[in-house]
Amino acid sequence: MSVITEITVEESEFLLGRVLARDSVADIELERTVPASGQVMPYIWVTGRDLPEFERRVRTSPHVARLVAVDVVNNQGMYRIEWADNGESLVHGLAETGATILEARRNGTWELQLRFEDYGGLARFHTYCRRDGIEISLDRVYSPEELEQRGGDGLRTEL
Repeated sequence: MSVITEITVEESEFLLGRVLARDSVADIELERTVPASGQVMPYIWVTGRDLPEFERRVRTSPHVARLVAVDVVNNQGMYRIEWADNGESLVHGLAETGATILEARRNGTWELQLRFEDYGGLARFHTYCRRDGIEISLDRVYSPEELEQRGGDGLRTEL
């Protein structure tokens, strides 16, 4: 049975967070995608008044090889980030442990909702984070069945 978890992670704990922290004015969400290759290239939605300034800040990061504006309309744009190196350990950890990012948004910290095929995947991800020194806060853990039985309340879990 699959398991859903909600985690919070500080921007400083992962490369994508650090790169995007350079723009504190824009609202940023990860786009849900199904990767067709093994390369981790996140797509992000950015909402803000000064998208050209956002682009300039991200492009000047030594970790970003390329920032591609896929769609830009008014004050909202979808971008693809191509990394200059393989330094993004949190996202690679998610890929290695079979996690699916259901939701991810920045709100001072990053809040991610993840789905694993089973509790073993979640345990492997937690082990990966501890091994790589990535501090996460595990806020909620629940199965879709438990969520339905509890009327949408979920289970609170501390690790």
